[in-house]
Amino acid sequence: MTSSTHSPLPYTLQPFHAGRVHGLVHPQLATFVEALRASEQQTASPELPVYRQYPNRVYEVRVPAALGLPWPGLVVKRFGWRGVQHYLASPLKRSRAMKAYRTACHLLRHGLRTPLPVGVFAERRWGFVQYNAYVTAAVPEVITLQQYYATLPEGPAGLAEVLQLVADYTRRMHDSGLWHRDLVTSNVLLTGTAGQRQVYLVDLNRARQLPTMPLCVRAMDLARMGLQEGLGHFVAAYSTGRFSTTRLLWLMHLYGRWRTWRWRIRQVLRPLRARLRL
Repeated sequence: MTSSTHSPLPYTLQPFHAGRVHGLVHPQLATFVEALRASEQQTASPELPVYRQYPNRVYEVRVPAALGLPWPGLVVKRFGWRGVQHYLASPLKRSRAMKAYRTACHLLRHGLRTPLPVGVFAERRWGFVQYNAYVTAAVPEVITLQQYYATLPEGPAGLAEVLQLVADYTRRMHDSGLWHRDLVTSNVLLTGTAGQRQVYLVDLNRARQLPTMPLCVRAMDLARMGLQEGLGHFVAAYSTGRFSTTRLLWLMHLYGRWRTWRWRIRQVLRPLRARLRL
């Protein structure tokens, strides 16, 4: 693994090697992350959040003050496997941690916020990925768009502002050629207060960079957000005179119907998939 020669990061990640684990790491964190795998086996500190346990373990760790870094915490995402077929295909693909890192660099290069990557690690045996983890700086005082929808702390006016910011972000992301492919409201982060909010995007390992971004692909991304309240305002803000709002809404609805049909088929096949470990 090598860091990009045109890295958008305010620091240069250095190569990391520890046994079979290879990757890139912030120069001041090289020693700290050597204990990362051991610490993952321990019970997380009750005062630090664990965002997810399965199949990917996502949790926060505290950065020792002696390291002199500007972030009090890091978020670690250790990738797991949803099925044996993904593991068997891993020799043919980049690790998901490296995919997330490359996508983060793409976003930052285009002026789009995402938590700063400080480490990316993978261990392979006979080409098969045994371990891969992606580490970023923790964003303080953050809530997800999903949580914001559940509480609406500033009422309808605040929601309109947030939807405008998210629409601007997603349009710029698509214009840069990035198809996120998992653009759900829990992957959109908000910081700041009304009038000073900022949008961050996370869960980047499924993203793909495309030479062109047709309207149907844009609609597939937007439909995954599952917005109900304020959907018309959001789509109109995203379109901004460039696209037909009616056509974009129709494509989103069509994709939503297809996802519902696919989900029902998967539910029917779930016992068979569990037996085959797919």
